[in-house]
Amino acid sequence: MRKSVISIGAVAAVAGLSVAPSASASPGSVGQGKAGTFASVVIPAKRIPVDNRFIPPRVGGDDEFNGHGPDVFANSTLEGVGTNRLRVRIFMDAIETRADFTHVRGTSPDFLIYVAPAGQCVQSVSRGGYEEIRYRDTDHAVDVFAGQVTDSFVSEWSFVGDTNSSEAGTRTGVALTTFSFVANVQPC
Repeated sequence: MRKSVISIGAVAAVAGLSVAPSASASPGSVGQGKAGTFASVVIPAKRIPVDNRFIPPRVGGDDEFNGHGPDVFANSTLEGVGTNRLRVRIFMDAIETRADFTHVRGTSPDFLIYVAPAGQCVQSVSRGGYEEIRYRDTDHAVDVFAGQVTDSFVSEWSFVGDTNSSEAGTRTGVALTTFSFVANVQPC
């Protein structure tokens, strides 16, 4: 059975994030900006979390979606522009489509993806800092989707929704892969 995805191409930035003045700048290139010299650093693509999935806690119903969805919403934000650390945060909500409405919902801890050199701060990034997706799970397979928001930092989503046994709070979860992107850093 096919999964239906609702594309959210309109939302492209989170407050505090800006597009890099020169996203095509090579790593270590130097230019002049109002605040002084900056360097463009390539942040390589990363899977987040590295070794598994973020599994939100069960907040309602029993521990089994039992073939009734779930309806899934997830978003992710790139945090830390203006500081020396870039972090990724993931939110996931999945709810069964029939009674007893098994429900998982939660926000991940921050996943650190870059630390600027001492005395340096990230001033801008070359990709948007917000991504979201909605879909209805219709089987027990891992569900993989491309990023949905134009120019966001997320290249791919990977979900476990329903499984062939109990999963809510133990197996239902999400991971993502970022694009490689450029961060402009300069003295704080």
